[in-house]
Amino acid sequence: MRVLELYSGIGGIHCALKKSKLSYSIRIAIDVNDLASSVYRHNFPQSPASNRVIEGLSIEEVSRMSADLWTMSPPCQPFTRLGNRRDEADNRSVSFFHVLTLIAAIRPSFIFLENVRGFESSESCRELLKTLDSNEYLYQQFLLTPLQFGIPNCRLRFYLVAWRGPTCTNPFKTDDSSLCILDTPPIHLPPLPDCVCSVCNGCVRNVTANNDNFSEYLPYCQPVANFVHSLNEHEEKSCSITSDCLKRYFYVMDIVRPCDRKTRCFTKGYTKRIEGTGSVLQTSRLDLTSDLIHSNYQSVEHDSDALVSFTRTLGLRFFHSREVANLMCFPSDYEFPENVTEKQRIRLLGNSVNVHVVAHLMFWAFGDRNFPIKPT
Repeated sequence: MRVLELYSGIGGIHCALKKSKLSYSIRIAIDVNDLASSVYRHNFPQSPASNRVIEGLSIEEVSRMSADLWTMSPPCQPFTRLGNRRDEADNRSVSFFHVLTLIAAIRPSFIFLENVRGFESSESCRELLKTLDSNEYLYQQFLLTPLQFGIPNCRLRFYLVAWRGPTCTNPFKTDDSSLCILDTPPIHLPPLPDCVCSVCNGCVRNVTANNDNFSEYLPYCQPVANFVHSLNEHEEKSCSITSDCLKRYFYVMDIVRPCDRKTRCFTKGYTKRIEGTGSVLQTSRLDLTSDLIHSNYQSVEHDSDALVSFTRTLGLRFFHSREVANLMCFPSDYEFPENVTEKQRIRLLGNSVNVHVVAHLMFWAFGDRNFPIKPT
């Protein structure tokens, strides 16, 4: 399967393709961010990667690539809760509308898209679906989180897979799914080879979430301890939380222990902003649950020195970029070049995808399209 990676970033979708066991070749990976492209090249030196604007791609140039599958994770800021939600009026949406023009002109066989929740109700998404409908595509939309797959990280994202051709069918379609947005992993499709996650082993077959907390899935999630490691002195320094930060923002911190089974979504603003950008790790006094911590906080919240003293006993720290990468299911041999700082790594990861979830969607969507599965 020949692949065109648009908005390739640091290669999260490439990692997912490898994990999916599909046979593929990258025609080219394109991203405007030069730092992200340098990280991509560092991890995939054999795959052609270009640091350029997508609006510069011509119909003729893309046609010559003869790519079967186009993958894309366009800028999410026009649709995010923390962004300005200007949708198609945001300049960062210009390249996406150019991609829609390319899709209409070239009609690739397969399309994969990832974006934040909120994209599904945007004008950009409506234009995407209009383009797919007018060019005779079948497609399926999803809203899925890693928590549903046993990964202790809540990264609820919108996904779309599309197929075109006279023999194409929608493998996700059931009597009650039609073309709606599926919000649970499909239970009628085969497991990803060699995968023992909670979806593939059938543990969550009868589980559905009643709200965005996804608490029904937490008993089947791995503990956070499986994704963190002991830090060296340099890493400890980069993950430390200042006293000023503790005084000002402790009350909005999402504190998790190694035994817990859920972390918040890590965004590109993690460590720079506190509220809504990710969890912090508690490494001491692990007998204190979040309720007990909150109770202790209320007794010292008006005494800043006492507050800092109390919080220091909890051993709070930020998650290291390698730990964030683990929670986003990047492989253990994935690495950043030494010249990329910790803050840059966090920012780049915050813009990437959950490899595990994407790999499953790739396998389910494209694994039976006459493309061989790599032997295990």
